[in-house]
Amino acid sequence: MNSKLTFIFLILVQIGYSQQYDSVIIEEDSIDLNNKIYKPGSVFVYDYEIIIKDKKYKLKKNRSRHNQEKKKREVDFELVQTKSDSIGTDKIHLLVKPVEDTNRTNENQTQISYLEEPMYASLSSTGAVENSNNVWIHPIREGFFNSLETAPFPFIKSPLEIGTEWTDQMLIGEGWGNEMWGKWEGELLLTYNYKITDKKTVNTEIGNINCYIIESTAKSNIGITKLTSYFSEKYGFVRLEYELLNELKVNMWLIDYKTDKVFNDTRTFFKTKEYIKQ
Repeated sequence: MNSKLTFIFLILVQIGYSQQYDSVIIEEDSIDLNNKIYKPGSVFVYDYEIIIKDKKYKLKKNRSRHNQEKKKREVDFELVQTKSDSIGTDKIHLLVKPVEDTNRTNENQTQISYLEEPMYASLSSTGAVENSNNVWIHPIREGFFNSLETAPFPFIKSPLEIGTEWTDQMLIGEGWGNEMWGKWEGELLLTYNYKITDKKTVNTEIGNINCYIIESTAKSNIGITKLTSYFSEKYGFVRLEYELLNELKVNMWLIDYKTDKVFNDTRTFFKTKEYIKQ
């Protein structure tokens, strides 16, 4: 196997490890047709903050790349305080773009794509699952957001009632590690526990939203991470509160929501920086 094929194989293996979650119930067909939240043509816009020792930050720059020579994933990011005038990633857009089954990034999953405002420099696609049994989404993982691979993914299972509890596991490769949120060698096994603990009305920029609260943990050899998710049957995951290793915290919250949109093709988007067709 030549070096280029070896590199591609390693990347595919790493992606495969990050797509486990055996308890997620996935459809074999009609993947997008029964979605009530993450419907093709939908847009979810999130604000966010990174908290380190009670100080709040955003990203001045945020990039990922695969180093072919070292055969590893590398990140390049820089934090600035939230009141800075040099913020490069101010908001995060989640798009649900229509896609043919043969072109899905993750087989049998609804395709979702993440964009970072205002630069709109890259479009990263991954998967989500939505049906009557469960809702599960893969978080953004560009640059600094590699850190979210070490935490539980947003996930809720039926029945939607206080007390519902479940577990799962996933292996992730060492390429997702970093000095800021933890490093390891080889594969890291994350063991998850999820529980719906409450239901409350949450005040958001798009109104008051009734949410189920899901408390979740990820235990591994390097420590315990946590995610508190706020889930709406109409808007999906409207707030995510991460507690990572080394006292690092990340919060994301929904600030805008659109449906029934038609998206520009990739060439038009990168030329105009407008992803919604006018």
